[in-house]
Amino acid sequence: MDEQYVFFPPNRSGAIFHLSSITILILAGVWGLWNAFSVDLGPTFFLYLLPFMVALPLVPLLIYRLNSLENASYTLERESIRLRWGWRIELIPMSNVQWVRTAVDLGRSLPHPRLRWPGAVYGTRRYPGGRMDIEYMASTTKGLLVIATPEKLYAISPANADNFLMTYQHFTEMGSLLPPPASSVYPTNLIARLWGTKPARNLVLVGALLSLALLVWVSISIPSVAYVSLGITSTGEPRTPIPSVRLTLLPVLNYFAYMVDLLLGIVFFRRAETRHLAYLMWSTSIFVSILFFVAVFFILL
Repeated sequence: MDEQYVFFPPNRSGAIFHLSSITILILAGVWGLWNAFSVDLGPTFFLYLLPFMVALPLVPLLIYRLNSLENASYTLERESIRLRWGWRIELIPMSNVQWVRTAVDLGRSLPHPRLRWPGAVYGTRRYPGGRMDIEYMASTTKGLLVIATPEKLYAISPANADNFLMTYQHFTEMGSLLPPPASSVYPTNLIARLWGTKPARNLVLVGALLSLALLVWVSISIPSVAYVSLGITSTGEPRTPIPSVRLTLLPVLNYFAYMVDLLLGIVFFRRAETRHLAYLMWSTSIFVSILFFVAVFFILL
């Protein structure tokens, strides 16, 4: 047998769910934002704005969970078991593994993560009747395998659980010679590294402050201006004035652009060879904010 076997979780249904949800949310958000431009301030305006506000936090979350699913793997080696779920990586020395069993063999139902959906069974729960946690890195609650260590239990969902168990048994019979040290990598480690890098921290903070300043400026300016005109027509005449409250859509769009650049920058920041792209994305968010400031200035002029 080879010295390393890589198993993957079933991801078809999870990928379909994530892509469908992302598409629906984006279309609903764009539809709501487009219609919000054509109505006056009131319940209808906020009703149209609601799909966009819902999509704003959910789309980045779903994109991250989809990326985690596509990059998930369970690697079996003679010396260790390496679990990867997106930015979460757990290296377990084989000498620390007490047993690997199916969830059915445990004789009791496991508490699943409260927030879960197809392709994203991820989180930590307290194991019933025990003093340790069970951490899920799985795409489905069916066919779960549980890896026991002295500190924690890990629930995984390899597509071929029987082969995983047979391979684990084989490596157990071979014995471990030079097990690596245990290590845990969490998404928060990346955030801490980003925050500890001064240029990255400054770019992220400047982008956030500019987004906040634009929102404050527009909010203060709206009460003093009843109507505004967004540019001129092809004949050089000002466009039909609209209620100034619709200017609040500009800070919202700017914030959305900032969040996209922020998340893409975090993804690129993970690796040294793509870190320059992270700085480019965060610099772009600052440039876009400046463009929105200029646009608001000329609209209010």
